[in-house]
Amino acid sequence: MWPMFNDKNKIFAVSFVLIGLALGLLLTWQFKTEVPKGSTFPVDEIDTRKDLLKNFLDEQAYAQSKIVFLRNEIEKSQSLIESKTKDVNIETLDKLKRKIGLSVAEGEGVEIVIDDGPTASREGAEISDTLLVQASDLRDLVNMLNSAKSDAISVNNQRIIAESSISSIGTSILINNTYISPPFTIKAVGDSGSIMQRIMNEALFPLIYKRSKKGEIRFKAEPKAFLSIPIYNGDLKTNNLNIVNK
Repeated sequence: MWPMFNDKNKIFAVSFVLIGLALGLLLTWQFKTEVPKGSTFPVDEIDTRKDLLKNFLDEQAYAQSKIVFLRNEIEKSQSLIESKTKDVNIETLDKLKRKIGLSVAEGEGVEIVIDDGPTASREGAEISDTLLVQASDLRDLVNMLNSAKSDAISVNNQRIIAESSISSIGTSILINNTYISPPFTIKAVGDSGSIMQRIMNEALFPLIYKRSKKGEIRFKAEPKAFLSIPIYNGDLKTNNLNIVNK
């Protein structure tokens, strides 16, 4: 026999059922709802990677700018080296040309004049060697000028180089195979003070000074603020020249 429910009990039972259904629905909804998945990388790690990437890009940009700067510096240095090398080559070439007499030499120096005696004659039956300037006198003076490191030397406008010869045929004197006659003017471009010290040393030229004091020949030397010595116009020997192929 079923128990008897009054109205109050019915209301309570219905309320209990409704509450149970509500709880069931709530639990069912919670179990079916997907829990959001957590991020693979925490927020702070992502920020750190962003900072690292930014620093890398900044360093890369700085390195690239540094490379550009260094390239420009290298190009400047190369241009400077090429310019200096070119200047050095030109300077070396000028020195070589000057040394072999292929360019005019100018500057301070010393001028020497040596001449036969006033009564001397290079022609005739009676010729006195003591009254004549000899080829050996000129060679002694030129050798002294070379030892004094003169930049350039000439005798009667004949440029003296290493290949030059000073010789005589009878009473005639030849320089670079060209006849020259007195008075003999010797010019030397260089340190005039150093050259004059050597010229004034009578021990270096005993015969010249001895004959000069006796009046047999005339000899004088004086410094010059400016001298011009012409280019060499004799024959150049090319036996030791080689053609360079690039």
